[in-house]
Amino acid sequence: MKRSIVLVLLLATVAAAGQPYKTQKDLSYLEAPDTLRILAIGNSFSEDAVENNLWNMLDAAGIPAIVANLYIGGCTLERHWNNSTADAAEYRYRKVRGGVTAEKYGVRLSEALGDEPWTHVSFQQASGLSGLVSTYEPYLGSLLDYVKGRVPEGCIYAFHQTWAYAASSDHPEFPVYGKKQETMYKRIMNATSSVLAAHPEISLLIPSGTAVQNGRTSSLGDTFTRDGFHLDYTFGRYTAACAWFAALTGERASESTWLPQGVAPETAAICRKAADLAFEKPFAVTEISAPLLGLSQAQYRKERCKLDIYYPASGKPFKTLVWFHGGGLTGGEKYLPKELLKKGIAVVAVNYRLYPQAKCPAYLQDAAAAVAWTFRHIAEFGGDPSQIYVSGHSAGGYLSLMLALDKAYLAARGVDADQVRAYYPISGQAATHFTIRTERGISYTTPIVDKMAPLGNVRVLGTRMLLFTGERSLEMMARYEENLYLKSVLEGIGNAPVPIYEFPGADHGTVLTPAFKVILEDMSL
Repeated sequence: MKRSIVLVLLLATVAAAGQPYKTQKDLSYLEAPDTLRILAIGNSFSEDAVENNLWNMLDAAGIPAIVANLYIGGCTLERHWNNSTADAAEYRYRKVRGGVTAEKYGVRLSEALGDEPWTHVSFQQASGLSGLVSTYEPYLGSLLDYVKGRVPEGCIYAFHQTWAYAASSDHPEFPVYGKKQETMYKRIMNATSSVLAAHPEISLLIPSGTAVQNGRTSSLGDTFTRDGFHLDYTFGRYTAACAWFAALTGERASESTWLPQGVAPETAAICRKAADLAFEKPFAVTEISAPLLGLSQAQYRKERCKLDIYYPASGKPFKTLVWFHGGGLTGGEKYLPKELLKKGIAVVAVNYRLYPQAKCPAYLQDAAAAVAWTFRHIAEFGGDPSQIYVSGHSAGGYLSLMLALDKAYLAARGVDADQVRAYYPISGQAATHFTIRTERGISYTTPIVDKMAPLGNVRVLGTRMLLFTGERSLEMMARYEENLYLKSVLEGIGNAPVPIYEFPGADHGTVLTPAFKVILEDMSL
């Protein structure tokens, strides 16, 4: 039977070699932004940050948005969780749509979560407890689980980093920090770092606390609060909104054209830069005089998020393989593998953002955007949208595995991960990728399995997956063993047999040639 398949493939390859092919390079796969639907589960600190200026900044940038705040003054994570279990109607709910604010009282958390198909939901601790790590759990984890079951798949979870009190504050909880602003700030940073390490599904940090602290190094000094803890109504609130804007969009707040009434242009410039510096370095104070990095995240993303498409020009609908390059998530460039040329298929070769210019999960979001672009546009080139396959090598194999197993990334782009006909990860890491560990300060040799690991997202697949590695003794450390374990776990939870190919004599680099041969055979079925 296998000989027949190879013969059919050989005949098809000969026929395909004689047909014309076209290549288009450096096509952007970024689409116009959809409406951002942002819900802050918070208190008066989220009121300061999102209810004023943020919608206006997004609107001025041409980004459609709905911004809402679910408010109880001084509300802790523990109280939010208790309210969820009791379905308590205790919240004031403000929602900004089209620049108009609607307000409703006596709202339940469940009601607000079901009010919109939220794209972003943020969490935060009450200000006085924000620097006390012990106050976050188990409430944040339980609250996250509650929210996950009530928002669309692909919703982005954010953490709003609050700010330290003014040095002269008389807040009753300030003595917990020795009534020292610097101590409070450092403990908030430590708690925030702990939260993000414990909950990798929280993929977005809003660095309002660092933005305010950066602003305090300017000529404005320690004037960002109106009562020692709540933000000044004008430039204080504007600074927090700038931090949200930069985090949500990747664009520089410094380039925003929105200027709130009562804020002088020179003051606004300080607020914007304080937020941009916080986005670049969210856990450390940066003097306001420091220069910004060369590219904003939006500029860097625009530069990197390009693809090349190589496709048959015969007019007959063709199959398409989306191909992600390797490079450890820190390097590499898109390319069209020679083994896949003139084989009767299209190849979409993708660039994506890289660490350290971008942080997790930016490269996963880019990979999902590229696959979604292929589904939406391949028919324009003559391809069959029902015949799209995904593969990648090394880091690209990791991206392929994550897109297959964590459906949220493609769902956020309007694609069901099971619409992909088959996934072909080559030498992909099944544990949390070592570059993500590096980002967290974890050793290269320390295995981690969490939300950023394919093994941490195993599910019953509605499509096929084939695994490929080089010979175990020649591959990268534990690469074959991780894939073998993934195969066992997938089959153990009820999946059909997941083939794994260990190619004798092939190392991490030379595995590609035999892997491509099997992939082409499989695509011909």
